Amino acid sequence: MNKYFVIASLLLSSLLSPSIKSQSLKLGFRVEPGILFSQQNNESSTSFSPYGLYLTTLFTPIDWLSLEIRPGFFLAGEDYSGSEIGAFMRLNILATNYYFTTGLNNHFNSGGNDHNSGGSYKKEMLYKGIGVGYQKDSKFGIDLIYYWTNNNVYAYSIDNYSHPNSRIYYKQMTGILKLGFSLSWELL
Repeated sequence: MNKYFVIASLLLSSLLSPSIKSQSLKLGFRVEPGILFSQQNNESSTSFSPYGLYLTTLFTPIDWLSLEIRPGFFLAGEDYSGSEIGAFMRLNILATNYYFTTGLNNHFNSGGNDHNSGGSYKKEMLYKGIGVGYQKDSKFGIDLIYYWTNNNVYAYSIDNYSHPNSRIYYKQMTGILKLGFSLSWELL
């Protein structure tokens, strides 16, 4: 079943439910700097990107559950950059301002940065994410989410020094840790 159909069905059924009285709808934006964990040729590397900008739509059908859609853009260098869209669920922890969050984030890598020593792939990468957050007040929230994917090859490099037997080394994204700052306003 198409993942977008499932997400849209959940949101639509929640919006049209007349029996739920505590519904609210918020719109806003997010900034998500991230730490990227990658691997190439059995060597791990870590990099930082402050450039994650998103819009957010947050629907709360009941007090302890919120559904969120996040379209945006993540820029982390020439090999890993592109638009993203995510669907998340927040579960409040008891009667506090803390919550668990989980969801899917689809990254559309822009790719096409080919040159003699390598390049990146133009492809979709679906991430699963899990994290925790804190809603300070009705407008400002902060969360920390760890993402991972099974479709992790996003770029490659070519070792031209071993001619005529050039070797290709694939770059793999092993995980992303994002710290999200959200500012949103209630519409309903």
